[in-house]
Order: sequence, then structure tokens, then C-alpha cells
Amino acid sequence: MRTRGGPVLDVINPRVDHVNVVVEAHRRRCLDDYDDGDEVWCVLDTELDRGLADRILAKAGGAIRLALSTPCFDFWLLLHREDRRAPFQTAGDVEKALKRALPGWSKGSTKFADFRDGVDDACRRARAVASEKKDHMRNPSTSVWRLVEAIRGSAGGGR
Repeated sequence: MRTRGGPVLDVINPRVDHVNVVVEAHRRRCLDDYDDGDEVWCVLDTELDRGLADRILAKAGGAIRLALSTPCFDFWLLLHREDRRAPFQTAGDVEKALKRALPGWSKGSTKFADFRDGVDDACRRARAVASEKKDHMRNPSTSVWRLVEAIRGSAGGGR
């Protein structure tokens, strides 16, 4: 995004549990130099744990935007390759499906180049899943598409 005159993205991984990621986002939002139009997002898995997801939502309030994936972020990546709506039993099942869709993929070797051409498909597929049932715990689901659209919108609609 930066090379195309897009928004400035500051990616931080505080290496704490899910709820404390949101707490840290609030802390940074209050202490760092953000403009009024800036957004702070947390990209998190629900891990199929409704209690965890509810705690994340409660901590986020209105100031922190959330991109939640159920059961995990790998579902967002899978949507770049295929349409999938059947539930998963575990996050590991999503990883296995992604490895079938993209042989050779592993968490440690994830590269944007492997998914770039499928971003529009992933957004379309994720929106379709989201419209079926408005529930952050719908298995599977992801709202990462909302973050992608926010980034694209702040970049003046560019891709």
C-alpha cells in the first residue's frame, strides 16, 4: 500500500493473549499520535470460543475495530482460493484445507504473493458468509474483508 501512495499501515504484534491485544490497542490509541480519521484494528481469531469472542468485543468497545475470524485467520486465507461454508471442527482443520488448496503452504511461509490474486474473491466470499447470519461466531466466518475495504477506502478506492 505504501508504494502506491496508500494509507500508512502500522502493524504491531504485542505478543499477548487476545483480550490484551485489544487492551494494548486502546493504550496505543490513547497515547500515540493518531489523527481523528485514523482507525485502529485488531485482527484476531475466535478459536471457536464464544466467551473469548465476547470478551474481545466488550474490550474493543467503539474505539477499536475488529476483524474476527472463526475459527481462525487461516479461513480468510482459504477464501482466497475457494468458497467454503461448511463448519470446521478445529482451527487445525482449516489449516489442512488451506494446505490442500495451496500445496506447500505453511503458517511460517505465508506470503501475500500467494494470495494477492484472490483478494477480491475472498472479500466477496466473506461478505456472502457474513450476510447469511450476523454472528461473529458463525463457523466459518471472517470480517477481515471489512479491514480490506477500510484500507482500500482510505487509499482513495485504489487496489
